[in-house]
Amino acid sequence: MKNSIAVLLVLVGLSSAYIVPKPSIVSSRKAFIKTCGAVIAPSLAFNVTPQKSGAFDGSGSNAYSGKGVTSKSDLKKSYQRRVIADVRDFKKLGAAIGNGETDGDAWVNFFIPYQRREPDSSGRAYAAFVDLVGNKELSGCGILLAASFAKPGKPSEGLPSVKKYNAMAKAFDPIKAAGQKGDSSKAKDAYEKAKAAVEAYLEAVELPAISDAVYG
Repeated sequence: MKNSIAVLLVLVGLSSAYIVPKPSIVSSRKAFIKTCGAVIAPSLAFNVTPQKSGAFDGSGSNAYSGKGVTSKSDLKKSYQRRVIADVRDFKKLGAAIGNGETDGDAWVNFFIPYQRREPDSSGRAYAAFVDLVGNKELSGCGILLAASFAKPGKPSEGLPSVKKYNAMAKAFDPIKAAGQKGDSSKAKDAYEKAKAAVEAYLEAVELPAISDAVYG
C-alpha cells in the first residue's frame, strides 16, 4: 500500500511537468525506468548516425539554411544552452550512480522520454537524454550543435564534432541497461565511459570541460 502511494505521488509530480501515460502503465520506479528504456532504445538507434535530413541539406546544417548571421548565432547559442543543461543533468545522474543508485529521481529526470508540458528555462521540450540525442521525430541539440560547425555547402558527416557526437550517443545505452538490471557496478563503469565520450564531445564543440562550474 505504501509503495502504491509513493508511486502515485511520483507520477503526480512528473505529470505536472511532463505529458505521461496513464498510471496503470507504470507499477514502480524500476518499471518506469524500463518504460523509458523501451521508448529510448529505438530512438538511440535512430540517432547514433548523423541524420542527413536533420544535419545536412546540401548547404550545411539545414537548421541554418536561409538564415542570416545573427539568426545562426542565436540558434547556436540556444543549442549550447541546451547542451549545458543536459550535461548538468548527466552529472546529477553520475552523482546518483556514485551513491549506488540504479533508479530514482536522477535516473528518471535524465532518461524520461516524454515531452514536457512546456519548455524549461533552457528551452528544452524534453528531458536531457532526448533533448541531447533526439528521437524519431526530432534531432537533438547534440547533433545540431555538432553540425553547426560545417562550412556552407559542405556536408557535416566528416566533422570531428559530429564524430564525437556519434561516439557519445552510443555511450548512454549501457548506463540505461545497467540501471534496468539494478547493477550498480556496471552502471558506474558505463557512466565513466560515457563521461569520457561527453568530455570529448564538449571539447569538439568548444564548450567548457565537464568539470567546469557551468555544469554545477
